[in-house]
Amino acid sequence: MSFRLFGVSIEIQMGFWITAALLGWPDSGMPDRHIVIWVAVVLISVLVHELGHAAAVMRHKIEPEITLHWMGGTTAWLPVLPLRRRDHVLISAAGPAAGFALWGVLRLFGVLAPGVYASLPTPIYIAIQYLEAINLAWSIFNLIPVLPLDGGHILEHALGPRRARITAGISLAVAALLIVFFLRRHSYWGVFLFGMAAMQNLQRLRAPNPERLRAAPDRRAAEAPSLPGAVLSLIRQARAALASEDPVGARAIAEQLLAGDGSGSELGGEAPPAGPLPAAALVAHEVVAWSYLLEQRPDDARAALARAQKLGDVDAALVGAVLLACGKPKDARAALEAARAAGDDRKEIVGPLIQVLIAQGDIARAAATALDIVEQLSEEDARRMASLAFDDGAFEWAARLWEAVFSRDGQPEDAYDAARAHARAGESRMALDLLRRAVAAGFTDAPRAWSDAALASVRADDAFEAVLPRPERA
Repeated sequence: MSFRLFGVSIEIQMGFWITAALLGWPDSGMPDRHIVIWVAVVLISVLVHELGHAAAVMRHKIEPEITLHWMGGTTAWLPVLPLRRRDHVLISAAGPAAGFALWGVLRLFGVLAPGVYASLPTPIYIAIQYLEAINLAWSIFNLIPVLPLDGGHILEHALGPRRARITAGISLAVAALLIVFFLRRHSYWGVFLFGMAAMQNLQRLRAPNPERLRAAPDRRAAEAPSLPGAVLSLIRQARAALASEDPVGARAIAEQLLAGDGSGSELGGEAPPAGPLPAAALVAHEVVAWSYLLEQRPDDARAALARAQKLGDVDAALVGAVLLACGKPKDARAALEAARAAGDDRKEIVGPLIQVLIAQGDIARAAATALDIVEQLSEEDARRMASLAFDDGAFEWAARLWEAVFSRDGQPEDAYDAARAHARAGESRMALDLLRRAVAAGFTDAPRAWSDAALASVRADDAFEAVLPRPERA
């Protein structure tokens, strides 16, 4: 069963109807017609909850889809650009908030008009009672800090990806306590639900920590201790030569690595292995590829990259750089985005990716990517990206970038530019707040603000003049 409501596509699966009926079944005294009322009320309650999520998603100009299934409901969406953690928190909280709002309206109706409430036809009176009970209980239930409930997602986004294991640990602990609670009450439905949640969170704890990848994105850095000291010394020398833009010197050192020089120098009395160590050979071919890139010899760099790839996983930054040099921006973008998805946020990955996105005209995504690593960018690079985003109409991302720079540098012009971007994005309240911060930081150019076309929508607000008094005419 599929339909659209308030511009949202909604699908109701058969499992939802079965689960809704079973949830009301334990009340053996419930007449059949009350079962029908119960199922209708469950439908309305879950829909209200999911529409709360959907409304919060639609604020970001994203079209969500709702599916009601045997476990309740899910609101799914595909963001064009990444959302902020606080946006995710608000989206997760919007579902329970919608349920509390419906419960509050019904409760208020009963308090303000008790006579009307009591004189309602029996089916409607029963439906309202069920609506009150379900929406209050369902909203409280969903705020329990256990993934995959809304409370778990709120906790997840509040703590952030760097504390994913802490989130999973808290979820597992709370789920375990609730399993014991429901066992004592002989409520096996609750045991089943939180048992499944506990298993999911246990799997999250056992999964590789993505932050380990973020902290050490280069796999060879983790393997380095297994290499002999002389080999590590050569690797450091080769990389230092690359950093000094000495491609010939870097290749000479790489040749020593490939010849196996030093590979057995710290193995005590053991005989050195024949040829270079595989990990050292992989690094050597990477150094050669980088050296050819420095000399603008993309074909030779590609050949060196191919040799390295036969030995293992090559640094994604090198793959992206070679593909770009060979005129394959789409392939480079795919490689760089895959590296970012794996947790690699080095400038060597993100910088070229931003350049590719700009070259392809995807300015909004480039700005969003820049915002992800804004702490690694210089103020000038962040401002330049913000200006590009503003000129391209990606006002929200421009505003965020300028805000980030202002938070770091405290320059009033950054706050003013962020206010202009917020105003163009239709966020008047945010624009006024940034104007206040600009003034507090020392912005005094009232004539410019009063004539700035970007601030036209904000000037209609009486608060604008309170922030920046209208300049006197000469």
